[in-house]
Amino acid sequence: ALKSLRAQISYIEQDVFLFSFSVFENITFGKLGSKEKVIEAADQAQANDFIEKLPKGYDTKIGERGVLLSGGERQRIAIARAFLADPRILILDDSTSAIDSNTEDKIQYAIKNILRNRTTFLITHRLSQIRWADLIIVFKDGKIEAKGDHQELLRTSEEYRKIFVKKFDLDEQELIKGVV
Repeated sequence: ALKSLRAQISYIEQDVFLFSFSVFENITFGKLGSKEKVIEAADQAQANDFIEKLPKGYDTKIGERGVLLSGGERQRIAIARAFLADPRILILDDSTSAIDSNTEDKIQYAIKNILRNRTTFLITHRLSQIRWADLIIVFKDGKIEAKGDHQELLRTSEEYRKIFVKKFDLDEQELIKGVV
C-alpha cells in the first residue's frame, strides 16, 4: 500500500539530488523510458537543448550530485524525470528557483498542460509560478491566512495583495479594481 502510493508521487526540491550517472540514467532513474520518451520529457522540461550540447549528449556522465551542471540545469533534469514518471501527484518545492524567468514560464506552461487532472502541490516564494493554480493557500506565521485562486485572493486577501503589489511594483487600488 505505501509502496504503491510512493510510486504515484514525484517530488522535486530546490536542491536536486542527481547521481553520478549519465543524463539519460538520471532522467530514467527508477523508471523505464525509451530514448524518444526521455527526449520528449527533457524537451518539456526545457532541458533538451543544453543536454544536446553536452560532450556526449544524453550519455554524458554528470559527476557526483550533478556537479558538472548548473543549478538550473540540475532542476530541469529533475523536472524531466518527473515528467517521464508521469505521476498522479507532483510536489514541487521551490523546484525552479535556479531557473531564469523565461525558461520558468515555459516549464510552468508544460507542467500546467501535462499535469491536467492530477494533483500538484507547488511550494514557492515566486508569485509568477502560482497565478495559474486552481487553489492557492497563503500562510502567515504558520497559519492559513487565506485560500482561493489568484483573482479571488487579489480581491479578498490583504496579505496576498500586499505581496503581489510589492513584487510587481503595482498600484494596489488599480489592482483591486481589476485595471492591472
